[in-house]
Amino acid sequence: MCSAIRKSVLVIFTLLYFNFTFSQNGRKNNNSIEGGAIIAGDEAIYYGVYSKYTVPLSQSKHYFTVGIFLAAYFDFKGESEPLAYLRNDVDMRLVPAINLGYSLNFSKIQLNFEVPLGASFAYTKGTLVNKRAGFETDYSNCEVFINYGLLFAPKYKINRNNYIGVYGFLPLIVDKAQSGYQFGIGWTTTFIH
Repeated sequence: MCSAIRKSVLVIFTLLYFNFTFSQNGRKNNNSIEGGAIIAGDEAIYYGVYSKYTVPLSQSKHYFTVGIFLAAYFDFKGESEPLAYLRNDVDMRLVPAINLGYSLNFSKIQLNFEVPLGASFAYTKGTLVNKRAGFETDYSNCEVFINYGLLFAPKYKINRNNYIGVYGFLPLIVDKAQSGYQFGIGWTTTFIH
């Protein structure tokens, strides 16, 4: 698994290097950074933030992209089972991914279709309480899952450098941590060279 991650990172940095090195002076598609707030989850609602760095792979009107994505979201509501429950718990998901996508560009609208491939780190910490058995104990759990799906992100162009938009992520895999759907609103800034 570590070898696959290293190879993926090497491919991304190679693409970024060639993109910067051999780009033309008259660029119309520029690298961008995006950040925003998200709501996510299946069985519980999580609140969090996301960020994404995107590189266009050509200078045509509609183009392929590659990017790096990171989302972090939290749930502070205690989970419960029939005989026990978690008190004062924090439930966190950290989702790093590599995005491959296609961008359709019109006068003021940009439609992005992406396929993120990454991992979902699920971390839970709290106090496990079972009143029937009469015990309390500290509890923590950390699990890692593969995470991939489809991402759709329409954006509205405010000016030459800035976009505002929404995004929705539909997972194509179900993990037992219920990493689930993501919906967000974000701000995108392009870097003009």
